[in-house]
Amino acid sequence: MEENITDKLSFEEKELKEKKELKDLQDILVKHISESPKTEEDLIKLVPNAKYDQILKILRGLLSLKLINKEGFPVKYSLSEEIKNKLDQRKSLSENDKNQLRVAVLIESKANDKGKLRAAMEEISQKLKEDKSYLVYDLEVAEIILHDDLFSTYISAEVSCATLHDLFRLIFFYGATSVEILRPNKTQVSISDLQQTSALLVDMIHGYVDMIYQLKKENAELSKLRR
Repeated sequence: MEENITDKLSFEEKELKEKKELKDLQDILVKHISESPKTEEDLIKLVPNAKYDQILKILRGLLSLKLINKEGFPVKYSLSEEIKNKLDQRKSLSENDKNQLRVAVLIESKANDKGKLRAAMEEISQKLKEDKSYLVYDLEVAEIILHDDLFSTYISAEVSCATLHDLFRLIFFYGATSVEILRPNKTQVSISDLQQTSALLVDMIHGYVDMIYQLKKENAELSKLRR
């Protein structure tokens, strides 16, 4: 039983890792293409550690979504107007962004009802977009897949925030399962920010303790009824 659970976790971790690697590679390819049109050979030279089949898979995906164009001989890939506009918006956001912290997050979720899962993830993404504590650079809800009789998906987002307290709030209240710090390399934390963050952690821990206590209490009551 324990081996099956370990195998399941290993599979899911591997699957998530592969998705993350493809997303990172996609961002790198888009960055290079945004500088000037590129051939497949150009991209292979620019990203020598990437596998050729991964590069082709990403290019095909971007073409099917009409996010890039291809033309000429040899064939060169260039950004669509939609992506150019999106990159311009990101640049504008970055230039006016006063927040000291910028992170990439994944928010994963599973359910046995596909419709409810989609609705819940759309609600989370909308709340994050409207949350005044965060500046959202990019956000997308991944395609829902079926694995081991459960529907699974995740939100991939890049956001910035002003304080460490906001970062921990993002992790706890939005259920982030992965956080990558994009900036800064080094930072200073004020006493007030550290105090707020500490209070948040204490509240969350007490909340979990209370929840565990209530569950144990309910289980004990159910055990009495079964006797």
